[in-house]
Amino acid sequence: MGRNDCEGSVRSILLFSVVFGCCTALAQTSAVSPAVPLSKCPIGFGSVDVRYNHAGGESVPQLRLSFTNQTGKTITDLVFSLSIFDSDGSPVSYPSDFHYHHEFPPGQAQRSHTWNLDPASVDMHRTGESVMLLEARFADGTGWKDDGAWACTLAFDYRPK
Repeated sequence: MGRNDCEGSVRSILLFSVVFGCCTALAQTSAVSPAVPLSKCPIGFGSVDVRYNHAGGESVPQLRLSFTNQTGKTITDLVFSLSIFDSDGSPVSYPSDFHYHHEFPPGQAQRSHTWNLDPASVDMHRTGESVMLLEARFADGTGWKDDGAWACTLAFDYRPK
């Protein structure tokens, strides 16, 4: 290997190091800053309810959640996922997430929200449901994301024990 080959290899390594360092720094600055320890849930679930609303002559399945702010910060956005337990008790993920975009100061009364569901995605013979908080954003620009610990999950299984 000649001197030019070594210089070329050193330049390539240096260029790779600079590019890798920049990408790492960018990834770290764009990541959600934890507002609370990742395993601690920023909200407390009061209830989760999947039922049919029969108003107006049409049956529409709905998800209704109630929750409280357990942090010392104002929540601005929440993202939830839903799984519906089929007739065998196996969880089936709902095809989309649910977003709550309202300011929710700490110490405020429990909040609730209702979302309409796609009837084709809800098993009428379900045996329960599970809702999980995936992400929370706060007014100060920080956020929380589930780290795989499922720290913010509430499930109801209607099957006999």
